[in-house]
Amino acid sequence: MRSDLLGGLALVAALVASLLSSTPARADACGGAIAPPTLTVRTDARPPTQDHSRGVASLSKDGNLAVPRGLENFRYAVGVTAADATGHTEWDMQGQALPDGRQCWWITQAKIIATVSTRVFIAKEIPRGSCLWNEVVKHEAKHVHLDQQLFPKMSGLIRPRVLAAISHSVVARSQAEARTLLGALLSKATRQAVSEFQRARDAEQLKIDTAAEYSRPNKICGEAAVSAIIQRAGPM
Repeated sequence: MRSDLLGGLALVAALVASLLSSTPARADACGGAIAPPTLTVRTDARPPTQDHSRGVASLSKDGNLAVPRGLENFRYAVGVTAADATGHTEWDMQGQALPDGRQCWWITQAKIIATVSTRVFIAKEIPRGSCLWNEVVKHEAKHVHLDQQLFPKMSGLIRPRVLAAISHSVVARSQAEARTLLGALLSKATRQAVSEFQRARDAEQLKIDTAAEYSRPNKICGEAAVSAIIQRAGPM
């Protein structure tokens, strides 16, 4: 009954490129490390939402949803808390001509805004307001609460990793090629940082999904009520 994270940031880049400097740069120095550009990273956490469109079989089989499949006697998921993320970047770049006719470009400043939200899936077979519904909601609320604690830490993890990656210049034949190269560099670094945050987040979320936590609905609502939902869901 837990979460996937952040299905990768979809980056939208807006950039402003400066005019090429009339002073040629050294060709052998381009492509190396540069003074770190100005980078700001902000996390915009949105309110959680509920989704009742998917059934037990769909939630249980979806490999993109992180549920505790390694938990002893785990067979199905009747609720999952997933985190959605989108990203927006704005960045400026500057370039210089090289003696051989090529150009040297680098990012001078960048801004990343990561918009994240929690989506709580509750299996559509569970009647609203039933005992099982209430227990699933209580459980998923623990994951939502943890997300609200973890999301603000996302910026602090992303910034140093992205900054290290973009503190390099690139050699290009044109401004357009440099824009593509630097955009790819920023995008890759951001995605890798988000994936690292995902792994850390998932590890924390897994601590909630204990055997005792998963057996609670059976004890409170009765095994017959849970079995009826699973039968209604059909083959897993």
